[in-house]
Amino acid sequence: MSNESQSNGIIHKSLVDTIVEEIESRIIKGELKPGERLIEQVMCDFLRVSRSPLREAFRILENRGFVVNNARKGVFVSELSAKDAVDIYTIRASLESLAIYLAVINDDGTLADRLAAINSQMIKYAEAGDTWNYSKNNQYFHETLINASNNKRLIEMLTIFGKQTVRYRAEVMFSKGKMEESIRKHEDIIQSIKLGDPEAAEIMRKKSILKNIEIALKLFS
Repeated sequence: MSNESQSNGIIHKSLVDTIVEEIESRIIKGELKPGERLIEQVMCDFLRVSRSPLREAFRILENRGFVVNNARKGVFVSELSAKDAVDIYTIRASLESLAIYLAVINDDGTLADRLAAINSQMIKYAEAGDTWNYSKNNQYFHETLINASNNKRLIEMLTIFGKQTVRYRAEVMFSKGKMEESIRKHEDIIQSIKLGDPEAAEIMRKKSILKNIEIALKLFS
């Protein structure tokens, strides 16, 4: 089956990417639970795809930490742990705070406006209770900020890290009151960029990310 094809109801630019996104979405929304076995034939029937692209999607999802593949028992939704959450937020705090420091230094004068436009869209999704699209736009907000660092190596590191940790970040994001808090923090980020103070922006972003550890410990313990 071609990657540029229709598979009985799924139209896509890349079949494997579409399968990955669909399974990621169902795991993040809690439709597929931690520890749940993903039976290959059942998933093929549900997604209306053949086994080959599904297996490739499983490999990608395993690399991102969404599933684990037990050669004897099958593929399972991976469990979440407090230790992983702490490690993730500790690493992210250092890397992303560096990214915002560089973004402020390299700002061409348009970054604050671009981020404000994304944040405005996120407010609409928050008001509608649309957590999935809110999460997608939150990811876009931070990708825009990271790309503005103009540091290729750092961008590559954070892109890979972001894919591997999106599930933890989504769980924290969906906790009570977190979307509203996230919007306020985004407004603070935008203001720091407008002020052109890279040191203040770096410190603020690091503290903001590390604060999520407390929430993560409650969620995953």
